[in-house]
Amino acid sequence: MIKLGYFTQALFGVSETFVFDLVKALSNDENIDFTYVSKHEKSLQAEFSINNLTVNFSHKYISWLIRWYKINELLGRDGSSAKMNLKKWLALKALTKKVTKKFDVAFIEFADTAILLMDYLDQQKTPFIVHVHGHDITSSLNDKAYSEELMILFKKAAFFIAASEYMKRRLVLLGCDENKIKVIRLGIDSKHIEPIPWSEKIKLSPSIIFLGRLTDKKHPIALLHAFKIVLQEIPEATLSIIGDGKLKNEVVTTINNLSLNESVKLYGALPREKSYSILKSHWIYAQHSVTPINGDTEGFAISLAEAALHELPVVSTIHNGITENVIDGKTGYLVPEYNYEAMADKIIYLIKNPIVAEEMGKAGKEHILNLCNPTTRIKAIKSLIIETNNYNEK
Repeated sequence: MIKLGYFTQALFGVSETFVFDLVKALSNDENIDFTYVSKHEKSLQAEFSINNLTVNFSHKYISWLIRWYKINELLGRDGSSAKMNLKKWLALKALTKKVTKKFDVAFIEFADTAILLMDYLDQQKTPFIVHVHGHDITSSLNDKAYSEELMILFKKAAFFIAASEYMKRRLVLLGCDENKIKVIRLGIDSKHIEPIPWSEKIKLSPSIIFLGRLTDKKHPIALLHAFKIVLQEIPEATLSIIGDGKLKNEVVTTINNLSLNESVKLYGALPREKSYSILKSHWIYAQHSVTPINGDTEGFAISLAEAALHELPVVSTIHNGITENVIDGKTGYLVPEYNYEAMADKIIYLIKNPIVAEEMGKAGKEHILNLCNPTTRIKAIKSLIIETNNYNEK
């Protein structure tokens, strides 16, 4: 039996189903002794009966980190490096105190978490796998100390998992050994997804839907501007937005300023089942993902894949792994980032050509069934865990 430690700092939201599905599969495997280690007291314990440890890696001492950063800057030192060193030391101290179990393999969500853990795992002689997602190899690189630590992480980690070929290429260009990188797609369970037949759907008013966090990289404001143009051509169209986030107030303000109140409905964040029941009744899925000023990007944009499984054509942007998720001209349309006029044009075309929309929706479902098979994903990750453990035993 492999003793596996699953480490994360993130408090995963209801939309990040790929984490819940992976934890469920690993924790139910009779050949894996699974322990979930998170800095949040609110963990996945409520969802699954799993061994759980709560460890504040560093943020418990955030006030001290800020003071340390400022003191070093005043002394003419690199405050970023000083802060990073202190965070790593605090993480090592907390983990040594709280985690008494010795793991054969560690599985870590996000490279920024792995950087905090690598000294502890070195000390324990535990090989580890890092799953990168987006910000951890994009916007986080704005911090010089983080970039330097990432180079060390590339050497120490046994393997890296990327959800797209695009993310793999980014890792290679940053200096990671290509042989360490495994492209393993995010999995989506399609068993309980039942699309509404298009013969029924077209009896309803044309509708667009977006599902995801209201953040800069998903740019819901651009989507609203695109929808404003759609309404000028198709007044009966509606837009549904499922999700919450830091741009919520800006979204509400934009809806008011563009006079979209009668045509846009905000649902807030919803569990997967409730989201699906709303999603399937719509005509088109639209998401205007961009690379914002801080450099953050999507990892794979799983909501687009979920929409495709509901036979919705997707209109999105040429961004990160989305070009692998959506086949432009076959399962939907991709437009340049920030070009909301082009997005509006594609949405209008699909509404006016429902036969094309139906064909793209069906092609999208077939594509995602092959690309995002959850059984294939779980099998690949388990094999990687076994390979990492075998390497350690040698």
